[in-house]
Amino acid sequence: MSRRNRFGLGWKRATGTILSLLIMAMFAWPAAGAEKYPARPINLIVAFAPGGAADLASRVVADKMAEFLGQPLISQYKPGGGGSLAAGFAAKARPDGYTVLVGSETPLILSPIVKKVDYKLDDLTTTGIFGETPIWVVVKKDAPWKNLAEFVAEAKSFPGKITVSSYGKLTIADFVIELLSKQAGIKLTHVPYKATPEAISAVLGGHAQAAFTTGAGGLLESGVIRILAEASDQRIESLPDIPTFKESGFAINITSSYGLCVPKGTPKEAVERLIQAQRKAFEKYKKEIRENMAKAEVWAHLMTPQETMEKYRRDYQIYYKLAEELGVLAK
Repeated sequence: MSRRNRFGLGWKRATGTILSLLIMAMFAWPAAGAEKYPARPINLIVAFAPGGAADLASRVVADKMAEFLGQPLISQYKPGGGGSLAAGFAAKARPDGYTVLVGSETPLILSPIVKKVDYKLDDLTTTGIFGETPIWVVVKKDAPWKNLAEFVAEAKSFPGKITVSSYGKLTIADFVIELLSKQAGIKLTHVPYKATPEAISAVLGGHAQAAFTTGAGGLLESGVIRILAEASDQRIESLPDIPTFKESGFAINITSSYGLCVPKGTPKEAVERLIQAQRKAFEKYKKEIRENMAKAEVWAHLMTPQETMEKYRRDYQIYYKLAEELGVLAK
């Protein structure tokens, strides 16, 4: 073999080796250079205003989850549209694990049933429900009614006289108002607000006589309000003195659950890290989480993603039927 041929063959071999190494490096680089999730703080998108049940309860869980994630979850508030503004934002966010939605039945299930929204439940992946609360009938401590029966009796005697507030039109709270009005044969003047704190402030300021809403932001413990009844079929263990609608003769059992969701397409590794952080937080701090959530009138209750989706599917059927009965299906 000539020197020229030997040189050409050697050059080809060297070139092939270099190209092979470059290709291997290209494929190896992402694995070596990829950041381990989570590498920075996580944005916790709260669908309701600060100070409400969703905010207070999610902060209790998020503070404990941070220990197992190695990064904090920073609350960002996007109230509006009964939570649909935040849900739409989260559904369209980059699916990288750094946008986590604190959602409830109203934006996740009810809103797509009763109004036009630019997302659906399948656009989000749940990591599990962490707490539940019924809809309360909240009044000032010095209100003339001691229970729901007295409240209904006055509403019957004076149709439209009693003004009630809620955290939004076409929300679960609005459904409770409509169902109670229908079952009791009463007429209430409903003034919807954007969030729970606003609805309760309306009561404290004398602009409404009662608020139909979720957790009262710890005001029950402070003694400035009373809760006449809760829309559930059994009393909550942490608040045993509050009677249910069922005890007052009304078949209304509507609770709002709070859970975490991420955009569809979020890497499985990130979803699993969030699921495990939630589970470990409850395992290690169960008593503390339960006590702190109870202060916000929320029952700490962890469900797996599978259990959560089963509940959401059942709730969808319930709310669709109710919306149909009330004539408020989206057109």
